[in-house]
Amino acid sequence: MADKQTLVDRLMRRFKGVPNFTETDAEELVQEAIDTHDKSASDGLLLLYAQSQGAWQIAFSVAHYFKFGDGEESVDKSMVAENYRKLAKDLQTEYELEVGRVFGNNFRIMTRVDRPNTTPPSGESWRRPWRNY
Repeated sequence: MADKQTLVDRLMRRFKGVPNFTETDAEELVQEAIDTHDKSASDGLLLLYAQSQGAWQIAFSVAHYFKFGDGEESVDKSMVAENYRKLAKDLQTEYELEVGRVFGNNFRIMTRVDRPNTTPPSGESWRRPWRNY
């Protein structure tokens, strides 16, 4: 794992166009990512987590933006929060894929104990006869 300041610098470069995003915000996000993961987490995983959390925070902070029209002049900032929510969802999905790649995807569908693995009576299969228990 790279040092904390390197991760903060990388996060600042990725959020450089966001108004009012300060280095303190980046430090807090990186620290949260470090606290959430163990020591074996990669820099990419930590950065993805920090980016997704940062995008969610920005979406919350701009949720009050509005749409206003007065004659010839109009201001529409209502989609800013929606765009940050979409970005946050994309980053969250990418983070979850990376977590699955690193730690392995343990999703399994267990067989039902209370129901035998048989063909339903309404669609009796020609390949396998219906079993009566």
